[in-house]
Amino acid sequence: MMTHQPFVTGATDEYRLDIVTDPEPDSPQTVAYFMAITMDAACQQAQRLLAAADGPDDRYGELYNHDGDGSAVYCDTIHLPAE
Repeated sequence: MMTHQPFVTGATDEYRLDIVTDPEPDSPQTVAYFMAITMDAACQQAQRLLAAADGPDDRYGELYNHDGDGSAVYCDTIHLPAE
């Protein structure tokens, strides 16, 4: 079972991207934490992180936002399709 780093207490502009490269989304290959000013900026950064990750050509990223209390709130699924 993978454990996630806690978010910074009080921060609400922090995001987590769980990069998934196999059919089991609860076992991400990589977890990336980053800051973004807006949700659009977070989605763009998540796409760049997903493109830079090692793995198969078809991969997904589950994007979460910090709620300010240490919990993650699901935001979006970012898909990088195989060409």
